[in-house]
Amino acid sequence: MSHERFYSRVNGPTLHRVNTVRWLDEVAPRHLAGGGDPRHVTEYLLASGWSNHSVAGYPHVLLESPDGRLHLTLEPEADEFKASWRVHPAQGRAWSAQFGLHTPVEIIAGFTDALNSTKPRPEEAELWRLAASRGWTMRLAGRERAALSPDETAYLSRESSLAETPIPRWAVQVSVPIAEGRHRWIWNASIDEAAPPAALAGFINALTDPTPLLRSEGQTPQHTFGFLDSQRSPVTPEQHRLQHLRRLEAAQRTGTDTPSSPPPGPARHKRHR
Repeated sequence: MSHERFYSRVNGPTLHRVNTVRWLDEVAPRHLAGGGDPRHVTEYLLASGWSNHSVAGYPHVLLESPDGRLHLTLEPEADEFKASWRVHPAQGRAWSAQFGLHTPVEIIAGFTDALNSTKPRPEEAELWRLAASRGWTMRLAGRERAALSPDETAYLSRESSLAETPIPRWAVQVSVPIAEGRHRWIWNASIDEAAPPAALAGFINALTDPTPLLRSEGQTPQHTFGFLDSQRSPVTPEQHRLQHLRRLEAAQRTGTDTPSSPPPGPARHKRHR
């Protein structure tokens, strides 16, 4: 039986069933835009030759790279402190990358799109310079470096684990302030520094990119209301769907990196409160 007969998010809202979406908004800062449609990540990997090993009847996605060396797992966790997305080697635990449920898929795609890239490892200083060039403020976290987003709701840091043999990793914490100096966590992410270098660089590039993300009604987390700048996009739902299909076609043709999210048209943004 076709899934299109069901009232389900698998049929939309933006990538496949466009008739139910009246418009799209350009939302900034992108790290508060909400998770979006996971198929931005999963369908790209499938188009690139990854295989699907998901268990029918269980709410998850299990993908394996064409060479069988990498696994991606998506098992949604409502708890913002737990990882919903996990990427790691199929054998052993030389490294791992984990992302919370509300991590925008376009930012996750910055990592997953580049997993097969053979680009050389960038110098750590290059990654910090990239963040600083986009308005992120450099900080010191003990002996480690960190950066704070221009709106001060995202914190990027390089830290070491507390294990007997410390493992350097990059971490992101996204939160919004609430009463009495407290914060409400939106999502967390961590990537071990031993992860493929181009993928780590792609993640930081996608995280710090100031370009707004496209979202339809109801796709942004409720706790981010008042912290988002939003403007109606000139990109229609149908155009957005076609952009997604072109992205998949490029993956099928080349199996190499393509931009993780096409930039929306220029717009002036208004803050929603």
